Amino acid sequence: MLTAELVRARRRGKTLELLPLGAKEHAGAVELAESLLCAARGAVGRTRAELFEAFAATSASAAQRKLKDGLVKLLEDVLEFEQVSAIEPAELRQELFSAAAAARRAESAFERAALIRSAASRREVDDAEIERALYSDLKSEHRVVGLAPLTVDELLERYQRQGPQAVLMRAVRVVAEVTGGSALSYRTLFAKLKFRRLLFRVEPVADGYRLTIDGPFSLFEAVTKYGLALALTLPALESAGALRLVAEVVWGPRRERLTFEYRHAAPGAAPTPPPILDEAQRLIDAFERLGGPWRAESSSLILQQPGVGVLVPDLRFVHGPSGTEVYVELVGFWSREAVFKRLDMAASGLSVPIVFAVSERLRVSEELLEDVPAASLYTYKASVSPRGLERRLDAVRRDAVKAPRPRRRR
Repeated sequence: MLTAELVRARRRGKTLELLPLGAKEHAGAVELAESLLCAARGAVGRTRAELFEAFAATSASAAQRKLKDGLVKLLEDVLEFEQVSAIEPAELRQELFSAAAAARRAESAFERAALIRSAASRREVDDAEIERALYSDLKSEHRVVGLAPLTVDELLERYQRQGPQAVLMRAVRVVAEVTGGSALSYRTLFAKLKFRRLLFRVEPVADGYRLTIDGPFSLFEAVTKYGLALALTLPALESAGALRLVAEVVWGPRRERLTFEYRHAAPGAAPTPPPILDEAQRLIDAFERLGGPWRAESSSLILQQPGVGVLVPDLRFVHGPSGTEVYVELVGFWSREAVFKRLDMAASGLSVPIVFAVSERLRVSEELLEDVPAASLYTYKASVSPRGLERRLDAVRRDAVKAPRPRRRR
């Protein structure tokens, strides 16, 4: 994926704008992309070092520097590299270095070629194979073994498409309004945000939702990993409906705070089924093995609390004998602020019974929801205990039976 240093952008006041390829620049960009693609295809079977020598030999103007560097990065992403030697290079180096050291200690004449010949003879290969294998585990010596099918137009389109994603990797905060979508597209979007461990808040707006997403530069650690997760979520935002996105970003060597705006008018492809968190799937499997009265499945509920916010539970539990439903939201990777927001929603009176499973590292007491009917806060250490969660489900079910509530769903 492109990084911020590889996108063509300019500052205008306090805003950041991406520079599209104009009509005058397009012909030169096509020529450059063709040359780089040709170099990549010609490098199959050669080393990574030889590939980048071919890229370096491809001429480009000073104005095309970022475009060239970005296209090279995208080609590197779709090329397949392998360590092709069958001989273990670390083992081979140890053998040769030990033999050379022994020769020096014996004060005998040291001949590199003789050591290579001896190693080749023992393995029944030629000297050239030993030379190739000696440092074949270095990244520069990996061989190009394949190139994914890619046209010039696709390469340039990919460069343009990944520009906004690269900008988001430098975000402090993102506010995205998604409108005109379906319930499935919204649910899929929220599930993907959770799946990528993004910290976000949801508010309903006319015909859609406003999402406030913490950016990587709002965090103290894991900036690169979190930034990539945010960038990879942009297609999901586009697929959910008409998108208007405003991001506060840290840009340039002086780390200036700038505003970046991005719009995507038409929804993309139809949403795929929502992904499910690994820990949610583990609980579904665990409850199936328990064989008790509770059946677990992925939740499709979007719960709106007017004036308070939106909840998106991860799991729906159904009590077989009574038919009672209890929802569970896993809050292990969120912030304390996000937990207290959910507690406020529960205290204001939710329309469904719910359990919030919260990691102990967030330092939140289970007592905070003791007086709230049909809601419970369950804290856990390393992972959610199915038996412990089952007890909470039973307690919440009993509360729900005592004080049934109308259920508002969307």
